[in-house]
Amino acid sequence: MIRFCWLLVLFLFLTGCATPEAEVLSKAESFPPTLSVEVLLDRPTRPHKTIAILGDIYGGAPEEVNERLARKAREIGADAIVIVSVHDKTATQWLLDDHYYYPHEAHWPRYRPVRHSYRVVRAKAIKYLE
Repeated sequence: MIRFCWLLVLFLFLTGCATPEAEVLSKAESFPPTLSVEVLLDRPTRPHKTIAILGDIYGGAPEEVNERLARKAREIGADAIVIVSVHDKTATQWLLDDHYYYPHEAHWPRYRPVRHSYRVVRAKAIKYLE
């Protein structure tokens, strides 16, 4: 029960701190924050340039992921984001399953696999040329 409580606290902490990473392509140019950002699935027909590559690995509903990416794009001054790729990944973590295991005893501990699924979303932050 205590392990479950700690996992819940850790999960809530990590989801509260979920911020996509941004790799700004040009350090020479900086733009003021924007008020709104379009979320696109295809390249726009308007002339534009890519100012950053965004990545989100925190998962959730598509609306939540798009909102986090749009928030980060607004901070760096983008006019729109173009979703480039979405990948679902799974990782396995081995947790100690033996509650009576003592490290100085003579028996081997039992472990159980726990699978974690997460989604990796990559997007381009773009600035329109007008």
